[in-house]
Amino acid sequence: MAAGKQMIRQQSGKIINISSTAGSKGNPHQLHYSAAKAGVISLTNNLAYMWAKHNINVNCILPGLIATDELKGYGIIPPDTDDDGNAIPKLELTPNPENVADLALFLASPASDALTGELYPIRAWLKSERFWQY
Repeated sequence: MAAGKQMIRQQSGKIINISSTAGSKGNPHQLHYSAAKAGVISLTNNLAYMWAKHNINVNCILPGLIATDELKGYGIIPPDTDDDGNAIPKLELTPNPENVADLALFLASPASDALTGELYPIRAWLKSERFWQY
């Protein structure tokens, strides 16, 4: 919280938290992980509310699964279709660490000065609740 105290003194600052999509959707196979990540999301929301009057932006990036061959082998990556055979909308690219870094750079820049208390998921699948049905 030392950084927060300094930002309050200077009446400006940017805080970028990193959580996970598991913190907003949950994961019955990793209850402890999901609960911890939900705590980061709650911290983001509360600090954004409390520190807005000090011109401090607080946002959170929520990385999802990275579609590596290893995760595909474990059956963790969702299929291309749902249980009824309908195509699941998804991006053709695979999220990677550079996507997270690029978003963090944007959130640290003046271009994001009007954004606070926001959650930014990074995922390829648009039907994200399927992540935890494996």
